[in-house]
Amino acid sequence: MHQLSDYFVILTAKTNTNMRKSLIITIIAGIAVFAMMSCNKNVYDEKTHGELIHYYSSVDSVDQQHMWMLSQTKSLRYQIPSGSTYEQLRIYTANPLTDENAELMNQIYVSSGKSGVLSIDVPYLLTTLYAALVDADENLAVISFSSSQSSIDFTDVTTGKAISSLKPQTYTYLFEENFPAPGDYDYNDVVLRVSQQRTAENQITIKVTLAAVGADNLLAGCIRLVGYKYEDIDSIYTTSGESFNDGINDQTLYPFGQIFSDKTSVRSHLLMGRSKEAVLNLFCDAHWAMAFNVNAEYGLFQRKKYNVTTSSGDNYQLRSTRTLSYVVTFKNDESHQSVIGSLDNFTPITLDPFIINDYNSGNFEIHTEQFKEAKILTQTEYNMPSFKDLPWALMIPQANFLYPLEGTEIGYRKKTESGAVAMFGAYTTVGHSFGEWAEDHNNFLDWYLYPNKQLTF
Repeated sequence: MHQLSDYFVILTAKTNTNMRKSLIITIIAGIAVFAMMSCNKNVYDEKTHGELIHYYSSVDSVDQQHMWMLSQTKSLRYQIPSGSTYEQLRIYTANPLTDENAELMNQIYVSSGKSGVLSIDVPYLLTTLYAALVDADENLAVISFSSSQSSIDFTDVTTGKAISSLKPQTYTYLFEENFPAPGDYDYNDVVLRVSQQRTAENQITIKVTLAAVGADNLLAGCIRLVGYKYEDIDSIYTTSGESFNDGINDQTLYPFGQIFSDKTSVRSHLLMGRSKEAVLNLFCDAHWAMAFNVNAEYGLFQRKKYNVTTSSGDNYQLRSTRTLSYVVTFKNDESHQSVIGSLDNFTPITLDPFIINDYNSGNFEIHTEQFKEAKILTQTEYNMPSFKDLPWALMIPQANFLYPLEGTEIGYRKKTESGAVAMFGAYTTVGHSFGEWAEDHNNFLDWYLYPNKQLTF
């Protein structure tokens, strides 16, 4: 007899139909347990797991090449004119001289004659970008260029003042809480709106809005700074002095004891990942962060679903969104000059927002597709499936994305027995639907611009 180093997680998922069929899948969670078997073997059956997920999927046939991306990172070469007095180079989504909705994609610090490369993250639908050289008096010299270009030419500029204050490029992140079990595909268990902006040569300010919590269970949330280590950070503070964890009770943290093992880590904005990554600690409890009542007693704290219905009730509540801005200052000594230089290439893709759920005494991280293999904080070991079906997290390049109401699928698309295609849900405009994009990652990229406003928040 050999001690089994894996334990069983039993997932029982039920459909929304009256038949309420159920399936059971046994998957590996990969941490030590106290069970005995005749031999030690991997009990995770990916084929069965895949069949279960597909059984509950909202889409018949998911494109197996899908990465669920609606934008791509691009590098731009630049050369600052010699003899100029410009101090910054900014890249915008629209003309800042004429469009008050222009979003700031990147902002770097420059000087006369300087050349280099900066990075931006460009939504696929965005074909024209704007670059602005900025002097100490906030005068802008602006040029437009194609999003397909790899360099910027400042020979023909238009000068003036920006007509509005800086609006950093903001993405909306949607999470399903159920991993590794199937979700219900309304993508509102946690909704975050996240932006980043270079605010000093060695500083990035990350703005986080907690917009909705449609989950049933306790969920933690963090942001990994991809490519940066804990030791690279000098300090982190919020501009308001607040935290999403203010007033939180120790009992709330029990399911995440291995991560938030002491009050110091709970109160700290900066955590160290398993491989010494720099991790921004957002919240230990999404419901608490959204409800935010410092004087509430734990025994009276009732978990509700926030901002996922059109009215409040016993289990649902409309609340103001909560926004915090985290000022991240990087060490600026001789040994960290390469880190400071790399901030020119700090883009939304440098941020890896993720949530952590507690399932069967294990902590599971839920990331967007490009980071789904990551295990940053959890000590739970588990197999990440390689099959492609609908993801547990989505990243939308839109600050005001209308997410589905509670219980509303983002986009059901399946063939009926008659061979017709049934479509319903929040994003189901034919030719511009989520389901069509799920089936073909190269097309229908504008689906998120076509919400059914009666089914979205």
